[in-house]
Amino acid sequence: MSKLEGMVALVTGAARLRGIGRAIAVRLAEDGADVIVTGLDRDPSRLPPHEQEQGWKGVESVAEEIRAMGRKAIGVHCDVTKPDQIAECVARGESELGPITGLVNNAGIASEAAAASILDMSDDLWHHTIDVNLNGVYNMVKAVGQSMRANGKGGAIVNISSLAGRMGFANYGGYCASKFGVVGLTQQLALELAQHNIRVNAICPGSIDSDMLDGTIGRKAEIAGMGLEEFKAQYNLGIIPMKRRGTPAEQAAAAAFLLGPDAGYITGQTLNVDGGYRMD
Repeated sequence: MSKLEGMVALVTGAARLRGIGRAIAVRLAEDGADVIVTGLDRDPSRLPPHEQEQGWKGVESVAEEIRAMGRKAIGVHCDVTKPDQIAECVARGESELGPITGLVNNAGIASEAAAASILDMSDDLWHHTIDVNLNGVYNMVKAVGQSMRANGKGGAIVNISSLAGRMGFANYGGYCASKFGVVGLTQQLALELAQHNIRVNAICPGSIDSDMLDGTIGRKAEIAGMGLEEFKAQYNLGIIPMKRRGTPAEQAAAAAFLLGPDAGYITGQTLNVDGGYRMD
C-alpha cells in the first residue's frame, strides 16, 4: 500500500509547469493521494514560452497528469487571498474527492525580490506580498483546518516558506517578512491543532530551479548588466555546499514525507531543503 493511500490533498500554487506546486501535486499522487490542484487562472497569451509550446492549461494540465497516473484529481482556479473562492474550492474538492486530510500551502509571489528596497517599494506591492504569502496561508489553513477538525480524521499541513524566512536578504521587498511570518504561523498552528490530530510543519526551499527563481535571477542579472543565462551559471552556487541548485522534485519529496505516516511524530518543525546553504 502506498504511503499516502486514502489521503485527499489540496495543493495551492500548483499551476506552473516548472513550479514547486506542480511537483508536489504529482509526487503526492505518486505516493497514493488524490489531489485538489489549485492555482490562478492565467491569460494563455501571457504564459512563458515553454508553457505555450506545450499548450499548457495550468491546473487542469496538472490534474490531467495525475489522472493519467490512475489517481483522482480536479483542477480548481482559486485565489488564496479570497476566502469566498477558498470556501468554494474546499466544498467542491470534498464533494468530488472526499474529506481533505492533507494540505500544502505553496502559493506565493516573489515581491520583486532582488529589486524592491523597503524604502522605495510601493505600498501596494508590500501589502499584496503579505496578502498572498502570509494571509493566503492563514485563509487556507482556516478553511481546511476547520474541515479537518469537523471530519475528525486528523491530517497534516505543510507550509512552504523560504530561506528568506530564515534570514534577511536585502532588497527582497515584502518577501522576507512574509516568509518569516509563515514559520511563526506554522509553530503556532502546530500547538493549536495537535489536539485535533493535525500536524503542521514548514519547508524552506533554497535556490530551486523554477520560473520564480528565474525571475529573481533575471532582476539581479539586469542590475549587474549581465544576461540571464550568464548570471545564472554563477549565481550563488559558490555558497551552496552541494554546488548546485535544487529541483522542484526534491521539495516535493520533503513535502510528501512530512504529510505521510513516517513523519507521524513531527510537528511544528521547519525543514531547510537547500543543499546545505543554512544549517539551523
